[in-house]
Amino acid sequence: MAGGRGKRFNFDKIDSKIQEKLLLLIGGKFIIEYVIDAAINSKNINRVIIATSPNTTQTKSFIESKKMAIELFETPGNGYHSDLQYIINNLGLGVVMTIAADIPLIESEFIDSIINKYYKSNKPALSVMTNIKSFGQNGLEPTITIQPKNNHETLVPLGINIIDGRFIDYPEIEETIFITEKKELLFNINTAEDYDQLKKYFNTKYQ
Repeated sequence: MAGGRGKRFNFDKIDSKIQEKLLLLIGGKFIIEYVIDAAINSKNINRVIIATSPNTTQTKSFIESKKMAIELFETPGNGYHSDLQYIINNLGLGVVMTIAADIPLIESEFIDSIINKYYKSNKPALSVMTNIKSFGQNGLEPTITIQPKNNHETLVPLGINIIDGRFIDYPEIEETIFITEKKELLFNINTAEDYDQLKKYFNTKYQ
């Protein structure tokens, strides 16, 4: 999913001529390139679709310029769930895994493991989350928190979900909540501060 408005990201706080966060650099590559590479290299994904919108015209142009084994699909840019409905209904998709394009440290092995867990769950949907304490322990601030039923811990969605497309228009469906403490997935880049933390972590671990 690469069509969000990115309203929480203050570009005045960073040194960049680009005004779309998915095209910010980390380790010599754009943020979105890491996510695309992870999806392409997944053993359990057979079709990669990049969903852009009028909010991300520069990102769309970049994708169009690359020769990669991916598809490009333009959404209205009306919000995550609305755009996902639009994609699934227009393309007639079955089981779909959605990954926010601003999680650059996601790995193909993790993607494969989540897909395996989804099929073992026998439920039409799965959401990947973490405990809110994981953010605090790493000096990060979550932008969204939820309190699931029958769960006393506050959880943070990580922007990784799976849904059977046949259920996309249902008002409510049964889902598996998979909780992970994998630190790399905490770097969901919504603000300039998130980007700064990502660069520090990346330079420490990967360079």
